Amino acid sequence: MRNRKVVLAGLIAALMGISLVGCGSSNDVKKNVAETEQVTETETETEDTDDVTDASSEEETDTEAASETTEFTIPVYEDFTLAPGLSEKYVDMDNRSFVYNGKKFTLGESTLKDLVDGGIPFNENDLNNIGNNVNKNYETDRYSADINDYVTMQFKFGNFTDSEQKAEDCVLTYVRYSHLYVPQPDYDESLNEEIKEMMLDGAKKVSFSFPTTITKDQLLENSSENAVVDGKNVSYQVDSEVYMGSSGYGFEFNDVTGQLKEFHMSWLP
Repeated sequence: MRNRKVVLAGLIAALMGISLVGCGSSNDVKKNVAETEQVTETETETEDTDDVTDASSEEETDTEAASETTEFTIPVYEDFTLAPGLSEKYVDMDNRSFVYNGKKFTLGESTLKDLVDGGIPFNENDLNNIGNNVNKNYETDRYSADINDYVTMQFKFGNFTDSEQKAEDCVLTYVRYSHLYVPQPDYDESLNEEIKEMMLDGAKKVSFSFPTTITKDQLLENSSENAVVDGKNVSYQVDSEVYMGSSGYGFEFNDVTGQLKEFHMSWLP
């Protein structure tokens, strides 16, 4: 009987040992799971921090790149000075003149021959017609001149005598100054620089009473009297005292930048 009690006690002790081992294993598993979850959370936090750092770096790079991009500006002829003989008013019906390479020409007074002798770079084909006869009260066809690759001028001359005369003796009645392009915000920077260079080159060679880089607002600030504004166009006209018609000034501005695209002056007695 005593031996059976000893055996039973041994079995109970063995079973308790097994139970304790089982409990220890469970606690170890829980501990391992907890440690694994902590490591996973730490790794996730590190990855999130890396993502934030990368995004911040990309934003800084984009900001730096944006700051390095040249801001768009329209060209301004900083060296503009009023040429001798030109009016201080941008629009002056009593002095419709311009200056080319230092020589002044006036509508209603200067002849085609005066402009040729003054160095205006007329197209060769046009110069072949300077000896043609022009009937009284008629104008010539347009004569063209390239100031540079992007700036052109056109001219017309009229015969207001009582008989026909040669084209070279007719007086200047029309001048048009035109920019082929003006800079735009959506143009490549290199193209805008090229256009700017040509505009400023033209401004140095041909002078009016205003800089040819003028804007619409600047024109109206100087000469608002009798201005007729129609969108991007501004005109100033006076009636002829002899003929049925009018003459004067006409400006066309770019509708995006407001800068002068082209300009013309006309004259009738």
